[in-house]
Amino acid sequence: MIKLEKDSELPIYRQIANSITKDIEAGILPQGAALPPIRKLADSLSVGRETVVRAYKHLESKRLVYTIGGSGTYVAEIVHRENELFKKFSDPAEEKRPAVDIDFTSSNISKELFPLKEFKKAVDNVLDKGGADIFGYEDPRGIYGLRRLIADKHGRPADRIQIISGAQQGLDIIAKAVLSYGDYVFTEKPTYTGAAEAFALRGANVIGVELKSDGIDIEKLEKLIKLYKPKLVYVMTYFQTPTTVSYSIEKKRSLLDLSYKYDFYIIEEDNLGDFNYSEKELLSLKALDYKNRVIYIKSFSKILMPGLRLGYMIMPKAISEAVLLAKYSADMGTSGFIQYAFESYLKSGGLKRHTAKTRKYYAEKYKLAKELIKSGIGKYVYMSEPKGGLHFWLRLKEGNASELAKRLLARGILIDEGKNYAFNEDDASSFRISFADISDNKFSEGIEKIKYSLQNLKE
Repeated sequence: MIKLEKDSELPIYRQIANSITKDIEAGILPQGAALPPIRKLADSLSVGRETVVRAYKHLESKRLVYTIGGSGTYVAEIVHRENELFKKFSDPAEEKRPAVDIDFTSSNISKELFPLKEFKKAVDNVLDKGGADIFGYEDPRGIYGLRRLIADKHGRPADRIQIISGAQQGLDIIAKAVLSYGDYVFTEKPTYTGAAEAFALRGANVIGVELKSDGIDIEKLEKLIKLYKPKLVYVMTYFQTPTTVSYSIEKKRSLLDLSYKYDFYIIEEDNLGDFNYSEKELLSLKALDYKNRVIYIKSFSKILMPGLRLGYMIMPKAISEAVLLAKYSADMGTSGFIQYAFESYLKSGGLKRHTAKTRKYYAEKYKLAKELIKSGIGKYVYMSEPKGGLHFWLRLKEGNASELAKRLLARGILIDEGKNYAFNEDDASSFRISFADISDNKFSEGIEKIKYSLQNLKE
């Protein structure tokens, strides 16, 4: 209920906006909730429609809501995700929840696999050779030697390579370089919410498009493209987060054809392509892109060490200057010291050896995890078999994933609920489990406890 004070010095549109803000912050208006149609709210409050329009525009400027033309105005996801992030990094002593014994949510590889000795050699090498010079400011695009190594691998010019401090920064930079307030961005649904937030924070309207077993729904995508004319489409073509779906070659070509036809850029994020356990070689969307519509983002956080905060982008020439300016304003350039050390590590063949070793290790863990899931809880869930990545995406045949997560947490087990990746709607039946940083014994024990909880979920 909105109460207006006609004699207040605060403009009526601000009173309306403030009232709606309080309802959003209190959770009365949850993410994805539709605000009343402008005409209906104006009539109920006995104000002009332009007053309600101004109120909604004010809320949009605060990134609290977003508008879809011809559909309505909705509460933005970013509001509630910020609350979740605050809880995630708050003082653990203040959290009233059981201690976690088995964590199925970690996406980082085991610290035991970190190539500390070889990377230390690379660090010592650049310190001996470069001395204090390696700690100065470098070209914000990245040091040339590293960009040249990456460019040669992809068969691209070095000036198309932008070194970044992790994939998330890459998403933030692209959003800043390409998007204007009110632009439309399409993502897969469900998706990595960190990407959706990066676009929403630039004032973009973010729309999710359903995934099929071989990639995004092309027919639905084209219909939405005609309607909204997006600037960007964000995808993960290998072992998608969270569904583990990989795109077929036909789906990749169809997506590229749409980008050429309707003039939009595609962001292809590759954070799990190194974890391919099949004999079939992966072919990126960027490798098929002959008209330069794909922005390829690659991070070394998953395969190497997450704290390294290092990655790169391959950019179309048309946006390279805007990307460079956005990168410079973000941090003036990724650490030169880290770049020189990583360049040395690459030249020594360290990353190639580490990747091969790590892929072999996780191929075995993947195989064991798949068999344990099938034999333990296979009759309770639908399971995909991605043949790569570090996770399994499961959907309950019966029951509620949130209720399951609650029961498991009481027993010291943490799973990744599907609703954490849902797009303005709850995914009540899906959840994700990872085998990235968990021992085989703990994984087996956890599956047995999930099985017990599923057997008693209806009780």
